[in-house]
Amino acid sequence: MSNAKSHPAVQRQISLPMNTAVEIAWKNIRMRLSRSLLVTSGIVLALAFLTSINVSKSMVDSMRDWAASASAPDWKEFAPLRAERDRLEPALTKLETEIRAKSRTALKPPKPKEKIEADKEFGKDLPALQKEIGTLPGTADDLGLALAKDASIVPLFKTWLEQSRRLQEVRAQISAPQSLQQLMKASGVPTTPADIANNRIQTRWLLGLALLVAFVGILNAMLMSVTERFREIGTMKCLGALDSFIIKLFLIESLFQGIVGTLIGIVLGVLLSLASTLTNYGRFAWLHLPVGQISLALLICLVVGVSLTVAGAVYPAWQAARMQPIEAMRTDT
Repeated sequence: MSNAKSHPAVQRQISLPMNTAVEIAWKNIRMRLSRSLLVTSGIVLALAFLTSINVSKSMVDSMRDWAASASAPDWKEFAPLRAERDRLEPALTKLETEIRAKSRTALKPPKPKEKIEADKEFGKDLPALQKEIGTLPGTADDLGLALAKDASIVPLFKTWLEQSRRLQEVRAQISAPQSLQQLMKASGVPTTPADIANNRIQTRWLLGLALLVAFVGILNAMLMSVTERFREIGTMKCLGALDSFIIKLFLIESLFQGIVGTLIGIVLGVLLSLASTLTNYGRFAWLHLPVGQISLALLICLVVGVSLTVAGAVYPAWQAARMQPIEAMRTDT
C-alpha cells in the first residue's frame, strides 16, 4: 500500500486590503481617462444644475421674505432711518430758503460776470449736481453767479449738498423693499402664496427629472465600462478575486468620480447662480445673502451628487461580480 500524500485543497479566497483596492481603482481611472471624464461630466452638469437652482432659490426666498417684512410701515429696523429723514427734510428746507435769499441779494445789480468754478469747489459742475440731486436752490446759472459774488453762500451750499445726498440715501433705503418687489415682479418671480407654492412644485419636478436623467446617464456609462473590462474582470476572478472585491473596486471608482464631479458641479452652480442673481437684483443679492441656507443647500448637493454616482454604479458592479470567469474570458470585446 503506497503512502499517498494528501494535497491541500486549492484556496481561492483572497482578501485584499482596502488600500490595494483604492490603488487599483485609481489606476483604472487613469487608464480609462476618457470614460471616466464622460461619467464625471454627467455628474458635473447634473450637480451644476441642481446647485444653481437650490442656491438661486435660497437667495430669492431670502430677498422675498425680507421685502415682505420690511414693507410693513411699523418695521422697527427702519425707525432710525425714518427719524433721520424727518430731521433732514426741514433742515434742508431751511437751508434752501437761506441760500435762495442770499442768492437774490447777490444777484442785484450790478450782477457778477463770472461764475464760480464748481468743479474745483464741489467736485462737479452745477448742471451735473442738479442732475444728481434733482433740484438746486435756484437755477444753475443764477446759483453759479451768486456763489461767485457772495462767498458766504458756499459753506451753506456745501452743507445743503451733503445733507441732500444723505437724504437721498435714507429715502432709497426706506423704499428698498418696494424697489426689490418691483424687480422681482419684473423678473417673473412669484410673490403671492399660491404662485410660490406652484413654483416650488414645478421646481421639484424639474430637479427630479434632471437627477433621473443624470442617474440614467451614469448608469449607462458604468455599464459600458463593465462591458469594456470583461477580460480584466475574468482575469481577476481567475486569480482568486472575491465577488466582494470586484464590487468594492467599481464602487471606489464611482466614489472618486462622484466626489470630483460633484465638487466641480457645485462650484459651477454657485458661480452661475450668483452671476444670475447679481445681474437681476444687484446689491440686494449681497445685502440679503442667506449664508446658512446656501451652506445647507451645498451640503445637500454634495451628499446627493456622491450618492447618485455610487448608486449608479451598484448594478454594474453587481453584474460584474456575478460573472463566471470562463464567460468573461470568452467574451470578445
